Amino acid sequence: MKRVTYDVQGGCYLCLNCFFACPVGAISIEEDVSVHMDQEKCIGCGRCYDNCGGSAVVRIEHND
Repeated sequence: MKRVTYDVQGGCYLCLNCFFACPVGAISIEEDVSVHMDQEKCIGCGRCYDNCGGSAVVRIEHND
């Protein structure tokens, strides 16, 4: 069964929609003003992906 997580890649312009949409707090803003996705916390719900204003959040499928 494939497990799905999400990550923030290039193109993020810090709208923070993903940050506020994440129900488990898997997204944080680092001191260098970059967005970080904690893969251990991510539950794969896709809310960050659906709410990203700049197409910076990408879907990752894992073959576990």
